[in-house]
Amino acid sequence: MSDARERILEAARAAFSERGFEGVSVEEIAQRAGVRKALIYYYFPSKEVLFEEVWNNALEELERHIFKEIEGESYYIRKIKRFLKAYIDFVTSRKILSSVIERERPAVLSASNEDSNTSWFRLKERYDVFVEKVAKLIDEGKENKVVHPDVDSRAAAKLIAQAMSGSSATEAIQTLILRGLIKES
Repeated sequence: MSDARERILEAARAAFSERGFEGVSVEEIAQRAGVRKALIYYYFPSKEVLFEEVWNNALEELERHIFKEIEGESYYIRKIKRFLKAYIDFVTSRKILSSVIERERPAVLSASNEDSNTSWFRLKERYDVFVEKVAKLIDEGKENKVVHPDVDSRAAAKLIAQAMSGSSATEAIQTLILRGLIKES
């Protein structure tokens, strides 16, 4: 990846995390990156395409961070605890990426099927992939008879994704989620 392209992405991440998609101009991103506006359009045909790459990169890094932490863990209770701890760690240690996701999630999730040819719809689809990965983790707990069988895995995954993304993600939220998911022995 070229140095200029990486500087553009870094500047865009910072700008979008501070003021969101609507609050940032391509000109501002160019100034932050120390490049001409035309160079941004050379790499990214529109601000939407640039944001789409920033969004996708943020979710990919989140997934790498939290799912790497549970690789090879076979005991489900430890796995879900490590997952939640890694999620909190991501939110607290990678504030710019977390802020991009948090700030724009409502707009992304409001994209409807009628918007299927837009960047916002693709962003929503990418977010849904993340939620499905979390839902599969919850399904694994149900298969192992550790998670309540009546838990709606997708609804719980959405709740976890939204609750854990906020800056108030703490041990208390982790405990609440665990108590809601895990069956009493």
